[in-house]
Amino acid sequence: MPHYCKYFIAHCIDFRFQEAIKDHLAKNGLLGDCDIISIAGGVKDRDFILKQLDVSVSLHKSREAVLINHIDCGAYGGSGKFSSFEAERIFHAKELEKTKTRILEKYPSLKVKIMLAKIQQSGKVTFEEIKA
Repeated sequence: MPHYCKYFIAHCIDFRFQEAIKDHLAKNGLLGDCDIISIAGGVKDRDFILKQLDVSVSLHKSREAVLINHIDCGAYGGSGKFSSFEAERIFHAKELEKTKTRILEKYPSLKVKIMLAKIQQSGKVTFEEIKA
C-alpha cells in the first residue's frame, strides 16, 4: 500500500533546537506529514541532502522542502567565526540559497522554503524565513 507525505525537512542535529523544531513543525501543520532528516550543519552537505530528498520524492512523493540552518552552528565554526550577527546571518542565508538552487535544478516544481533558527537570550528559539 503506497504512503505519501507532503514535506521533506532538513535541519541540523544540534540538540538545542530539536524541541523547538518539532514544535515549529507541529504549529505549522507539517509534523506527521513529512520526512525529516537531521545532519550536522543542516544544509552543509548538499550531496547528502539531495540523496535523501531523492528518496523522499521517489517513495513518498514529497512536494515541498523546508531547509533549516541555525545561528551558532558548530559545523560551520560557531558564531565566533563571524565578525557580527549580520555577517553570520548573511552567510547562512547564502548556504541555504545554494542548497535551494541545487534542489530546484533537479526538482523545478518542488516548493522550497529556507529558514534560519536562532536561540534568543531568553532561551526561546525563533525562526526566520529567508526570502530571495
